Amino acid sequence: MTIWLPDLSASKQPAYLAIADAIADAIRQGRLRPGDRLPTHRLLADLLGVNVSTVTRAYHEAARRRLLGGEVGRGTYVLGVASEAALFALEQRPQGGVIDLSPNTPPALLRDPDLGEALRGIDDHEAARLLHYPTTGDALQHARAAAGWLQRRGVAAEPDAIVVCAGAQHAVDSALGAFQEIEEIGCEPLVYPGLKAAARRWRRRLHAMTMDGEGVTPGAFDAACRAGVRLAVLSPTLHNPTTATMSLERRQRIVEIARRHDVILIEEDVYGLLPEHAPPPLAALAPDRVLYLTGLSKTVAPGLRVGYLVVPPRLRDRLRDASHHTAWYVSPISAALATRWLADGTAWRRLLAQRRELAARHRLCTRHLEGCAWRGEPHCPHVWLDLPPGRSAAFAKRAMAAGVVVVPSGVFAVGRACEEGVRISVGAATDRASLAEALARLAALGA
Repeated sequence: MTIWLPDLSASKQPAYLAIADAIADAIRQGRLRPGDRLPTHRLLADLLGVNVSTVTRAYHEAARRRLLGGEVGRGTYVLGVASEAALFALEQRPQGGVIDLSPNTPPALLRDPDLGEALRGIDDHEAARLLHYPTTGDALQHARAAAGWLQRRGVAAEPDAIVVCAGAQHAVDSALGAFQEIEEIGCEPLVYPGLKAAARRWRRRLHAMTMDGEGVTPGAFDAACRAGVRLAVLSPTLHNPTTATMSLERRQRIVEIARRHDVILIEEDVYGLLPEHAPPPLAALAPDRVLYLTGLSKTVAPGLRVGYLVVPPRLRDRLRDASHHTAWYVSPISAALATRWLADGTAWRRLLAQRRELAARHRLCTRHLEGCAWRGEPHCPHVWLDLPPGRSAAFAKRAMAAGVVVVPSGVFAVGRACEEGVRISVGAATDRASLAEALARLAALGA
């Protein structure tokens, strides 16, 4: 049994909600891990000085949030499926008239000939090779193709500086795992769920830094550095979920502060190539202290789970053979397909198609969300709907009742102090007509 005791002194919530919130916070921060057994209802009630019924109600609330599970005679256990993970693992997704705008995916093509053509171009000899372990030569070929792709984003990287990963999430996991001595990681107050999951896995605390319409503010970043933060994960281009993009001036100030305090930055840039004219990445401004990561699933094809992690020379020993130190595995077939598409122009053509489709969907947002407090960029796969404090979860429930699935800010929140809103994934709709219908339903709800 895990001896875990929440501190309820600062909470103004009813005791049962304060306990449930404390469980969620402990899971996010890695103090409670999947499989941990919590104190019995009576023991926790005695330790906190509350009624047993209060703890029972708290555990029921945590179970409703998919944080805990229990079995008669065995106790109550942490599931490791926090609210953000439940987003991707709903046991009973609504069917019929429901339009699901929760997964942040690029628009899908109803017919897609590119994969079939690529597979038809593989002869028997190459097919046999792809079903064996990749060679050093294969890895070098993939890294060279990645270097050319990254150059389009303004990131100059030699092939030996690039770690080919099983998607951007693998890249995040590898980057965090390279800094075992660092316990606290700076980040935006709202982050994409994969970062929270990676932080829990590595038992790291996330330190939320205040952001505005451009992202993390220089003042908040400087304060975090002065407080001891030595590693920060930032998403400066089309931030997920708020869509914020840092100006060049803001990026330069962030880099200057990082240099002054000797802080390492991990730049998550999976959307970086979607805007036609995005500011240069942090990695282009400070290649000596930025680990840059991106992937192909948000720009080329959702199922193409290939990511790239660029590592500065002074940090390469930490990341050496990183892909062999995890349970992740880069499929030789996926890596070969990615390299082929990067080399023959298919990847770029598909990205341009994504830009056009997302721009058309953004115009639908402009039309149907008129009068709503929303924001987004023409080539971003999601938009953000601002809501009054304390209203995001209720709005998401009302949206579900109206047949539209959106994601409330609590799923992305690091701590309790964050702006309220919901993320609307415009790329998730099967077609423009479905998106238009969903947006009309959301607009009719009001704020």
